[in-house]
Amino acid sequence: MSKVMFIDDDGMILKMAGFIMKKCGQQAVTASSGEEGLRLFGSEKPELVFVDMEMPGMDGLETLEKLRQITDAPIYMMSGTVTEELKKRAAELGAGGVIDKPLNAATVSAIVKERCG
Repeated sequence: MSKVMFIDDDGMILKMAGFIMKKCGQQAVTASSGEEGLRLFGSEKPELVFVDMEMPGMDGLETLEKLRQITDAPIYMMSGTVTEELKKRAAELGAGGVIDKPLNAATVSAIVKERCG
């Protein structure tokens, strides 16, 4: 069982992520802010991370930048408004891709299966 981290300030997204991971046979690790995600990352050591773009405090791109300083694990960004500019910026910072919110179980499951087996 792999650990998959979801960092999002929306509690419903975190609940949905937990449900999707349970269906995939993986363990969800959740954080409600970029700061909390960074703190948890060191102790939980997830194999894959999903980060929301728009959060109060440390936003998704800043969280991505800080995670890239400590891990080479795959990181995917999540956004309700996916644009080409956002995809480009996320790729420049080392994201594996950007997915739409609300979460699509099939999309998330496919990424998890590809990255975690």
